[in-house]
Amino acid sequence: MRKALALLALLMLASCDDAPGKWSAFVYPDAQDRSKWERTDRFKTEGMCKRAALESIAKLPNPAKASYRCVQLEPV
Repeated sequence: MRKALALLALLMLASCDDAPGKWSAFVYPDAQDRSKWERTDRFKTEGMCKRAALESIAKLPNPAKASYRCVQLEPV
């Protein structure tokens, strides 16, 4: 039980850092026209990026036409 609590505490601390994330979300309001897009940077995980992109798509006038992609940024 103590090991499980210690592991949980370490996981919680690891997720609370201030380092910027390495994922960017690209949302395309019209999947057929990729010249128009919105980019949101600095998600810590691909899952967080995907959730944010899907939330952005849900707010669009025609979400059925939209698409997205999440891209991991290169270290500088």
